[in-house]
Amino acid sequence: MEGDLHIDHDTTLVDVDYALDPPPARTWFEAPSAFGPLRLSLAGAPRHAADAAIALARCEPLLDSLDAWVGEALGWRWIDEPEPTPATHACACWSPDGAATDADDPAFRLELPRAALRALPAPADALAAQLHWLPVAVVLAVAQLRVDADELALLEPGGAVVLPDSLQPAWHGLARALDEPANPGCGVPVALACPDHARRLKAGPANGAPADGDSIRCEVRVAPRHPVPGDRLAGWFEGDLGEIGPRASLWRCATAREPARPLAGGRLMPWGDGWALALETLCEHAPMVAAGT
Repeated sequence: MEGDLHIDHDTTLVDVDYALDPPPARTWFEAPSAFGPLRLSLAGAPRHAADAAIALARCEPLLDSLDAWVGEALGWRWIDEPEPTPATHACACWSPDGAATDADDPAFRLELPRAALRALPAPADALAAQLHWLPVAVVLAVAQLRVDADELALLEPGGAVVLPDSLQPAWHGLARALDEPANPGCGVPVALACPDHARRLKAGPANGAPADGDSIRCEVRVAPRHPVPGDRLAGWFEGDLGEIGPRASLWRCATAREPARPLAGGRLMPWGDGWALALETLCEHAPMVAAGT
């Protein structure tokens, strides 16, 4: 038996290609608008400009609906495949009959500036039924505040950061996509009956951190447990954002010279008539940031 057993340790002839398949080819169009460029992509790659024109003609009902929605005649042009969808845009798949689509390779995919979604009214019912919004991860700023550098230097586990906004009769925060910058006023308003229940508002006050000398702009963040459809961050939406996770964190907001940075993590706890962030951990660079370097 032993003489019949042959084990070949030579693997030089094994040819395994672990490269991922390239994404399916698509035809891309772009149109400028008052809110920024809109992008439209269709399944399949055109051979020449005539193919692209024929492909765009297939979308005429969508294009007419978009013109009516944004209030201007959009001028679409055929473009090369662009960079991936930027943080400034939301994505939706368009289905003429309203049926569900393959989000990975839809027949029609639309990318719209978030600025447009936050300024425009809701789309007409017919168009709304045809748009299927891709999910996005959301961050919820439950408080935006200004903190002096010497106060940040005092952060320590076991301490607490009081949320002044939570002491107001109507507590409001801001919701935005996770990859959006934490600029003042960036996002859409949410009402906070308590930190684990956030309800989107169509319109309402947005709490921002007022300018105050050399103080550092910070915010306290929580997040829904699951991504939400992109239209939940549109100006017209009103409703619950889903269950909020138990963790919270204190961030130093981005500046012109450096990106946003986490300072500390913990959980929200009741504090008198409001709430505070109970600190459990500090980020390694927190003291450096507090010192303003």
